[in-house]
Amino acid sequence: MNTTTIISALAIACACATAANAQQPGGAGTSQTTAPLGGKLSIGVNVGAQTRSSTSSSDFTFPIYGQTATVTTQSSVDGGPLFDVGATYRVVPRFGVGVGFSSFSRTGSAQAAASIPSPVFFNQFASVGMNPIDAKHTENNFYIVAAGFWPVTDVIELSVFLGPSFTKVKQDVINTVTVPDGTQNAVSAVNSESGTAKGVNVGADVAYQFTKLVGAGVFIRYNGGSVDLPTLSNVKAGGFQIGIGARLHF
Repeated sequence: MNTTTIISALAIACACATAANAQQPGGAGTSQTTAPLGGKLSIGVNVGAQTRSSTSSSDFTFPIYGQTATVTTQSSVDGGPLFDVGATYRVVPRFGVGVGFSSFSRTGSAQAAASIPSPVFFNQFASVGMNPIDAKHTENNFYIVAAGFWPVTDVIELSVFLGPSFTKVKQDVINTVTVPDGTQNAVSAVNSESGTAKGVNVGADVAYQFTKLVGAGVFIRYNGGSVDLPTLSNVKAGGFQIGIGARLHF
Protein backbone atom coordinates (compact mmCIF):
# COMPACT_ATOMS: atom_id res chain seq x y z
CA MET A 1 0.00 0.00 0.00
CA ASN A 2 1.27 3.46 -0.93
CA THR A 3 1.61 5.47 2.29
CA THR A 4 1.58 8.76 0.40
CA THR A 5 -1.78 7.83 -1.17
CA ILE A 6 -3.29 7.05 2.23
CA ILE A 7 -2.06 10.29 3.80
CA SER A 8 -3.36 12.28 0.82
CA ALA A 9 -6.77 10.59 0.99
CA LEU A 10 -7.11 11.26 4.71
CA ALA A 11 -6.01 14.86 4.19
CA ILE A 12 -8.74 15.29 1.57
CA ALA A 13 -11.30 13.76 3.91
CA CYS A 14 -10.24 16.06 6.74
CA ALA A 15 -10.37 19.04 4.41
CA CYS A 16 -13.91 18.10 3.42
CA ALA A 17 -14.85 17.77 7.06
CA THR A 18 -13.36 21.18 7.87
CA ALA A 19 -15.16 22.79 4.95
CA ALA A 20 -18.44 21.19 5.93
CA ASN A 21 -18.10 22.34 9.55
CA ALA A 22 -17.29 25.83 8.35
CA GLN A 23 -20.69 25.89 6.66
CA GLN A 24 -22.51 25.05 9.89
CA PRO A 25 -23.91 28.25 11.44
CA GLY A 26 -24.89 26.62 14.71
CA GLY A 27 -21.99 24.18 15.30
CA ALA A 28 -21.71 20.46 14.69
CA GLY A 29 -24.45 19.40 17.03
CA THR A 30 -27.12 21.83 15.76
CA SER A 31 -26.37 21.91 12.03
CA GLN A 32 -29.33 22.36 9.74
CA THR A 33 -27.27 22.32 6.52
CA THR A 34 -28.86 20.11 3.88
CA ALA A 35 -26.74 17.63 1.95
CA PRO A 36 -26.75 18.41 -1.81
CA LEU A 37 -28.37 15.08 -2.71
CA GLY A 38 -30.41 14.83 0.46
CA GLY A 39 -27.85 12.55 2.06
CA LYS A 40 -28.48 9.76 -0.46
CA LEU A 41 -24.82 9.52 -1.53
CA SER A 42 -22.29 8.39 1.07
CA ILE A 43 -18.54 8.19 0.51
CA GLY A 44 -16.18 6.39 2.86
CA VAL A 45 -12.40 6.82 2.94
CA ASN A 46 -10.74 4.24 5.19
CA VAL A 47 -7.48 2.81 6.43
CA GLY A 48 -7.39 -0.58 8.04
CA ALA A 49 -5.83 -4.01 8.14
CA GLN A 50 -6.12 -7.28 6.31
CA THR A 51 -5.66 -9.98 8.91
CA ARG A 52 -5.11 -13.17 6.94
CA SER A 53 -1.71 -14.72 6.31
CA SER A 54 -1.61 -17.13 3.39
CA THR A 55 0.70 -19.68 1.79
CA SER A 56 0.50 -21.12 -1.72
CA SER A 57 2.56 -23.88 -3.30
CA SER A 58 3.16 -25.53 -6.65
CA ASP A 59 5.33 -28.18 -8.34
CA PHE A 60 6.90 -28.19 -11.77
CA THR A 61 9.38 -30.32 -13.69
CA PHE A 62 11.93 -29.87 -16.45
CA PRO A 63 14.15 -32.25 -18.43
CA ILE A 64 17.90 -32.39 -17.82
CA TYR A 65 20.62 -35.01 -18.40
CA GLY A 66 18.04 -37.21 -20.13
CA GLN A 67 15.99 -37.38 -16.93
CA THR A 68 13.46 -35.18 -15.12
CA ALA A 69 14.15 -32.63 -12.38
CA THR A 70 11.37 -31.76 -9.94
CA VAL A 71 10.90 -28.43 -8.18
CA THR A 72 8.55 -27.61 -5.29
CA THR A 73 7.90 -23.93 -4.59
CA GLN A 74 6.11 -22.06 -1.83
CA SER A 75 5.10 -18.40 -1.50
CA SER A 76 3.77 -16.83 1.69
CA VAL A 77 2.56 -13.40 2.77
CA ASP A 78 1.36 -11.97 6.10
CA GLY A 79 -1.49 -9.59 6.72
CA GLY A 80 -0.90 -5.85 6.77
CA PRO A 81 -2.24 -2.33 6.11
CA LEU A 82 -5.18 -1.72 3.79
CA PHE A 83 -6.53 1.35 1.99
CA ASP A 84 -10.21 1.47 1.03
CA VAL A 85 -12.61 3.93 -0.59
CA GLY A 86 -16.26 3.32 -1.45
CA ALA A 87 -19.51 5.04 -2.37
CA THR A 88 -23.09 4.01 -1.66
CA TYR A 89 -26.29 5.52 -3.10
CA ARG A 90 -29.56 5.05 -1.23
CA VAL A 91 -32.33 4.04 -3.58
CA VAL A 92 -34.76 4.21 -0.65
CA PRO A 93 -34.03 5.24 2.97
CA ARG A 94 -33.25 1.69 4.13
CA PHE A 95 -31.63 0.25 1.00
CA GLY A 96 -28.80 1.24 -1.31
CA VAL A 97 -26.22 0.01 -3.81
CA GLY A 98 -22.53 0.78 -3.83
CA VAL A 99 -19.11 0.25 -5.34
CA GLY A 100 -15.67 0.35 -3.79
CA PHE A 101 -11.96 -0.13 -4.26
CA SER A 102 -9.33 -1.39 -1.84
CA SER A 103 -5.58 -1.85 -2.13
CA PHE A 104 -3.21 -4.14 -0.25
CA SER A 105 0.51 -4.66 -0.79
CA ARG A 106 2.98 -6.67 1.24
CA THR A 107 6.40 -8.24 0.74
CA GLY A 108 6.44 -11.88 1.73
CA SER A 109 8.82 -14.70 0.90
CA ALA A 110 9.27 -17.37 -1.74
CA GLN A 111 11.35 -20.51 -1.45
CA ALA A 112 11.98 -23.67 -3.41
CA ALA A 113 13.49 -27.14 -3.18
CA ALA A 114 14.58 -29.24 -6.13
CA SER A 115 15.46 -32.83 -6.93
CA ILE A 116 18.21 -32.77 -9.58
CA PRO A 117 19.40 -35.90 -11.43
CA SER A 118 23.08 -36.76 -11.71
CA PRO A 119 24.85 -35.84 -14.95
CA VAL A 120 26.79 -39.12 -14.72
CA PHE A 121 24.66 -41.79 -13.04
CA PHE A 122 21.10 -42.71 -13.89
CA ASN A 123 18.44 -42.36 -11.19
CA GLN A 124 20.82 -40.66 -8.73
CA PHE A 125 19.09 -37.51 -7.54
CA ALA A 126 20.36 -34.75 -5.27
CA SER A 127 17.99 -32.81 -3.04
CA VAL A 128 18.79 -29.11 -3.31
CA GLY A 129 17.34 -26.43 -1.07
CA MET A 130 17.26 -22.76 -2.11
CA ASN A 131 17.32 -19.87 0.32
CA PRO A 132 14.07 -17.91 0.78
CA ILE A 133 13.88 -14.66 -1.14
CA ASP A 134 11.66 -11.58 -0.92
CA ALA A 135 8.47 -11.83 -2.98
CA LYS A 136 5.98 -8.97 -3.37
CA HIS A 137 2.24 -9.61 -3.20
CA THR A 138 -0.20 -6.95 -4.43
CA GLU A 139 -4.01 -6.88 -4.47
CA ASN A 140 -6.24 -4.30 -6.13
CA ASN A 141 -9.85 -5.08 -5.34
CA PHE A 142 -13.09 -3.81 -6.89
CA TYR A 143 -16.41 -4.71 -5.28
CA ILE A 144 -20.14 -4.11 -5.77
CA VAL A 145 -22.55 -4.32 -2.85
CA ALA A 146 -26.19 -4.10 -1.89
CA ALA A 147 -26.57 -2.44 1.51
CA GLY A 148 -29.26 -2.20 4.17
CA PHE A 149 -29.38 0.60 6.77
CA TRP A 150 -30.74 0.63 10.32
CA PRO A 151 -30.61 3.74 12.55
CA VAL A 152 -29.44 2.95 16.09
CA THR A 153 -29.81 6.51 17.42
CA ASP A 154 -30.25 9.91 15.81
CA VAL A 155 -26.52 10.02 15.01
CA ILE A 156 -25.47 6.35 14.86
CA GLU A 157 -26.36 4.05 11.98
CA LEU A 158 -25.64 0.40 11.28
CA SER A 159 -25.33 -0.89 7.73
CA VAL A 160 -24.79 -4.39 6.43
CA PHE A 161 -23.67 -5.20 2.91
CA LEU A 162 -23.16 -8.09 0.51
CA GLY A 163 -21.93 -8.41 -3.06
CA PRO A 164 -19.38 -9.83 -5.51
CA SER A 165 -15.69 -9.06 -5.26
CA PHE A 166 -13.01 -9.02 -7.97
CA THR A 167 -9.32 -8.83 -7.03
CA LYS A 168 -6.39 -8.33 -9.37
CA VAL A 169 -3.60 -10.34 -7.72
CA LYS A 170 0.07 -9.90 -8.60
CA GLN A 171 2.53 -12.27 -6.96
CA ASP A 172 6.29 -12.74 -7.23
CA VAL A 173 6.93 -16.46 -7.65
CA ILE A 174 9.83 -18.81 -8.27
CA ASN A 175 8.80 -20.22 -11.64
CA THR A 176 12.19 -20.91 -13.22
CA VAL A 177 15.13 -22.98 -11.98
CA THR A 178 18.36 -23.44 -13.91
CA VAL A 179 21.13 -25.98 -13.37
CA PRO A 180 24.75 -25.08 -14.25
CA ASP A 181 26.18 -27.54 -16.78
CA GLY A 182 27.59 -30.70 -15.27
CA THR A 183 26.36 -30.01 -11.75
CA GLN A 184 23.47 -30.86 -9.48
CA ASN A 185 23.16 -27.30 -8.22
CA ALA A 186 20.04 -25.20 -8.71
CA VAL A 187 19.61 -21.47 -9.25
CA SER A 188 16.14 -19.96 -8.87
CA ALA A 189 14.65 -16.98 -10.70
CA VAL A 190 11.72 -14.84 -9.56
CA ASN A 191 9.07 -13.50 -11.91
CA SER A 192 5.69 -11.83 -11.38
CA GLU A 193 2.46 -13.61 -12.22
CA SER A 194 -1.03 -12.14 -12.08
CA GLY A 195 -4.66 -13.16 -12.23
CA THR A 196 -8.13 -12.13 -11.09
CA ALA A 197 -9.69 -13.70 -8.01
CA LYS A 198 -13.48 -13.79 -7.79
CA GLY A 199 -15.13 -13.88 -4.40
CA VAL A 200 -17.55 -12.17 -2.04
CA ASN A 201 -17.63 -9.02 0.07
CA VAL A 202 -19.85 -9.26 3.16
CA GLY A 203 -19.76 -7.26 6.38
CA ALA A 204 -21.07 -4.42 8.50
CA ASP A 205 -20.31 -0.75 9.10
CA VAL A 206 -21.18 1.48 12.06
CA ALA A 207 -21.17 5.22 11.34
CA TYR A 208 -21.42 8.22 13.67
CA GLN A 209 -22.58 11.54 12.24
CA PHE A 210 -20.86 14.68 13.57
CA THR A 211 -22.99 16.77 11.19
CA LYS A 212 -25.41 15.98 8.39
CA LEU A 213 -22.48 16.09 5.99
CA VAL A 214 -19.58 14.60 7.93
CA GLY A 215 -19.10 11.54 10.09
CA ALA A 216 -16.76 8.69 10.94
CA GLY A 217 -17.18 4.96 10.90
CA VAL A 218 -15.68 1.54 11.46
CA PHE A 219 -16.19 -1.60 9.40
CA ILE A 220 -15.54 -5.30 9.64
CA ARG A 221 -15.92 -7.58 6.64
CA TYR A 222 -14.82 -10.62 4.75
CA ASN A 223 -13.67 -9.59 1.28
CA GLY A 224 -11.84 -12.38 -0.49
CA GLY A 225 -11.44 -15.14 -3.02
CA SER A 226 -8.74 -17.24 -4.66
CA VAL A 227 -7.08 -17.60 -8.05
CA ASP A 228 -4.81 -20.06 -9.84
CA LEU A 229 -1.78 -18.32 -11.33
CA PRO A 230 0.19 -19.90 -14.19
CA THR A 231 2.57 -21.76 -11.85
CA LEU A 232 1.07 -21.16 -8.41
CA SER A 233 -2.25 -22.67 -7.41
CA ASN A 234 -4.96 -21.50 -5.02
CA VAL A 235 -3.47 -18.09 -4.27
CA LYS A 236 -5.62 -16.41 -1.63
CA ALA A 237 -6.80 -12.83 -2.04
CA GLY A 238 -8.24 -10.65 0.71
CA GLY A 239 -9.72 -12.20 3.83
CA PHE A 240 -11.06 -10.67 7.02
CA GLN A 241 -10.57 -6.92 7.08
CA ILE A 242 -11.20 -4.14 9.61
CA GLY A 243 -10.95 -0.40 9.12
CA ILE A 244 -11.83 3.10 10.23
CA GLY A 245 -12.28 6.35 8.35
CA ALA A 246 -14.32 9.36 7.29
CA ARG A 247 -17.94 9.24 6.12
CA LEU A 248 -19.03 12.06 3.81
CA HIS A 249 -22.69 12.58 2.84
CA PHE A 250 -24.03 14.41 -0.18
